[in-house]
Amino acid sequence: MFYWLTELSDKVTFLNVFRYITFRTGGAIVTALVFVFLFGGPIIDLLRLKQGKGQPIRLDGPQSHLISKKGTPTMGGLMILSGMLVSTLLWANPTNPYVWIVLFVTLSFGVIGFYDDYLKVTKQQANTGFSGRTRLLAEATVAIIACVALTHLGRAPTATSLVFPFFKDLAFNLGYAFILLGAFVIVGAGNAVNLTD
Repeated sequence: MFYWLTELSDKVTFLNVFRYITFRTGGAIVTALVFVFLFGGPIIDLLRLKQGKGQPIRLDGPQSHLISKKGTPTMGGLMILSGMLVSTLLWANPTNPYVWIVLFVTLSFGVIGFYDDYLKVTKQQANTGFSGRTRLLAEATVAIIACVALTHLGRAPTATSLVFPFFKDLAFNLGYAFILLGAFVIVGAGNAVNLTD
């Protein structure tokens, strides 16, 4: 929304600063930080109150989790996603379709994770969330939709090319394999934190 202030920059020259992505990035970081500081505590308290015992801990995991993670409220991603969503809507260029693709993927993965945690908390069993295959299938579907949208937005052959940093002319046009590789990277990155937790 702040990006639209640039339309008034011919009258108020200071508003021209909103054109610069570096300024808007800094504003988004500060906004997300302030949002989480202001609303993080109440969100965690509300989740702790609603969930009672917290997330059930798997017995086949590390023994330290049985003690240290017991009673920890789950669905804390709501706080992170809320801060990200507010700062993105305030500071990003709303006419840029790439912003909406990233928001679609991020919020879709958030909904999948929320539903998985919701199933675990309501049934109070660690293994009663989504099955691994169902979760991966849902995430892969979201990732493939996003990659198809990316290939249609960009110009051929650049939109389906794998470009290597620091090498100006080194690029491989992957064609439709770009969609599969892109979806694999998105799903893999999205699940990397879950595997370490």
